[in-house]
Amino acid sequence: MKKLISFLILFLILGCEDKNEDKILEADALLRWTGDYAWDGCGFFIDIGEHEYKPEDELAIPDSLKIDNGVDVFIKYELTDEMVSYSCSMQPLELDGIKLHSIENR
Repeated sequence: MKKLISFLILFLILGCEDKNEDKILEADALLRWTGDYAWDGCGFFIDIGEHEYKPEDELAIPDSLKIDNGVDVFIKYELTDEMVSYSCSMQPLELDGIKLHSIENR
């Protein structure tokens, strides 16, 4: 009986391990800068393949990546499964969210 209880406790401890690292993905992407919100721009967008995402924390992206025609980047990211709300030209919009863990200029 003691062995069974010990096994169950060990199973619970290992089962509760944080799997956050499993959610972190890597990809080559296109980072598009569409201008400051204050000047009717729409901020940053990230294109991975055919899908467009909105970063949930655009302020974490360095100003050096504010390039009008977009820039190829390598990112480590996590899909949030949530929509990111933003206002573009005074119109409220939503887009699939992405959480950036790192971004490198290619």
